[in-house]
Amino acid sequence: MIAQISINYDLCKDPLGCRKCLSVCPSVVFVCGPTKVWKGRESDPHEYKIIGRYFDKCSGCGDCVKVCPIDAIQLSFVDHDELAQKYREERAAQLKERNF
Repeated sequence: MIAQISINYDLCKDPLGCRKCLSVCPSVVFVCGPTKVWKGRESDPHEYKIIGRYFDKCSGCGDCVKVCPIDAIQLSFVDHDELAQKYREERAAQLKERNF
């Protein structure tokens, strides 16, 4: 089984101010980064969001879910073969759209 993390960005409004999921994750699954980068302009703190970047490293401990004060993080477990099949189907659809 593989841990699958989903983040509700409608609830997670201040990731730079909170950062609890970042600090508690033993596998360092999350990163915090800007959603937009403008040349010659400083990034607005409200344009940052928590991104689950290294899901393959997730141990499934659930500490991020427990520590989130607004319940914006959900953790579920997916069978490896099921996830691989879903990825293949999505990738095939993308290639079909591009006429490959």
